[in-house]
Amino acid sequence: MKKRMLVCTLLSVVLGIGALAPAAMAGEASTEAASAGSPVDTIYVTDGSEDAMELNTAKVGTLAGMSACRHLYEGLYKLDENGDLVLGQAAKEEVSDDGLTYTYTLRDDITWSDGKPVTAGDFVYGWQYLKDSAGDYSSIMDMVKSAEATDDKTLVVTLNYPCSYLASILAFPSSYPVRQDIAEAAGDAYATDPDKAVYNGAYELTDWTHQQSLTLTKRDDYYDAGKITVGTINWELMSDSATMENSFVSGDVIYSDSYNTEDVDSLTGNGLHFTSGYNTYCVMFNLGDNGPEVLKDAKVRKALSLAIDRDRIISIRNVNDTLASTYSPEGLTNADGVEFNSTVEPYFSDDYEANCEEAKQLLADAGYEDGKDFPALRYIVNNDTRKTDAEAVVADWKDVLGIDSITVETVDNFFAARADGDYDLAYFGWYMDYPDVSNMLYTMTTGQNDAKYSNTDYDDAYNAAISEADQAKSWESFDKCESILAEDVPVAPILHSQSGYLFDDAGYSGLVYYCGNAFFGYVTQNA
Repeated sequence: MKKRMLVCTLLSVVLGIGALAPAAMAGEASTEAASAGSPVDTIYVTDGSEDAMELNTAKVGTLAGMSACRHLYEGLYKLDENGDLVLGQAAKEEVSDDGLTYTYTLRDDITWSDGKPVTAGDFVYGWQYLKDSAGDYSSIMDMVKSAEATDDKTLVVTLNYPCSYLASILAFPSSYPVRQDIAEAAGDAYATDPDKAVYNGAYELTDWTHQQSLTLTKRDDYYDAGKITVGTINWELMSDSATMENSFVSGDVIYSDSYNTEDVDSLTGNGLHFTSGYNTYCVMFNLGDNGPEVLKDAKVRKALSLAIDRDRIISIRNVNDTLASTYSPEGLTNADGVEFNSTVEPYFSDDYEANCEEAKQLLADAGYEDGKDFPALRYIVNNDTRKTDAEAVVADWKDVLGIDSITVETVDNFFAARADGDYDLAYFGWYMDYPDVSNMLYTMTTGQNDAKYSNTDYDDAYNAAISEADQAKSWESFDKCESILAEDVPVAPILHSQSGYLFDDAGYSGLVYYCGNAFFGYVTQNA
């Protein structure tokens, strides 16, 4: 699950929200460059399962759900056909000299799908609704001190401190507006069916056959409809990687966000694309009250982490991964181009045999020498590819530590199960929303992770980092966060992956792919 946001700190009278992190600008976007192609009446895509398809912007936490929300709703900013951040529902942005006050003037021609105008009050309500939801991103707006609609077309936003990546947040699904009358009338059922929401984006949801598909239909009254080239998007809901890949290979869909990694060679040159992922792939340990007692011992967690043969896992996957010796991924750089994780002490040695010896000693110290009496544990994943990866990890634990009581299970309700703590160990991958260290490390702050991990020293270091304007000093605090994670091991980082997806670039162009999200509205059929 993607995750996520920061620790709330401050409240305001108008809109109670707290303090986020000083970060870089938007994440990298890639586009399958549009040619002089033709508009398309209908396309078929697959991106996520029913379990992942949350369309309430206040609650969405999966990449697939966010991708769908980018089509149905729109924020003050949006992605254009080149994948660049541009003004969306806002016609104009004015910034005070101190960088703390933003005044947005909304466009005159923006409407909801029921014809009513989008107002500044819809943004104020949407941001408060987000905070009240307590969802994965409920504190993503925490750089905002207050937000006030001075009239229907004017939104005044006051920040706790200057935020260089504010546009990235305002283009992110969690910051989109919400119609109060619709949300309150629907209650808990809001956005669970086409008639339980209204839409201010390029598309409206016209059908949701649960467990099967969504139908997104272009809104002719969308202010920028002339640039939207796809009339109908049929969004097939699938959870099995093989089925998704087969649907792509057979031509039933033109896009899939999942495929079998063992087929990389055959898919290379046949629709497989890689782009910067800003991603870390981990084993997550359940440290909650209902988690297994054995995993509450940091020595056990560290032993399990050290025993993973990461090079072997990378070789099995064969998809351009790199070994993760820190939680933060590659590509997070300062003004001099220095990568943050290159400044962090690695969690373990690059000598795997030495790591295994340390793991054996730690496990013995915890009372489970050679795996004796180690309890049965359940390791859950959400698709067959990740099951293969997890089984390789479990094999390492058996070979190195003598543990043969851990089983891997693919579950259909994976995200809900992990969020509810219905697991012992689980797959966890974090695709960053924008490339800044804060966006990665906030996932381990108290209340923001499915491991139920909490450490006040970690929270203090994190909050010190995000409130520090000097990047060097900020990184020192972020480095302390990494050091704490290395000792506490709420997750065992395995690898940093690129984002991979299947797109029929032989027949189509114009896909916008941004930090794990896909937008299909600019797709055209090649001449």
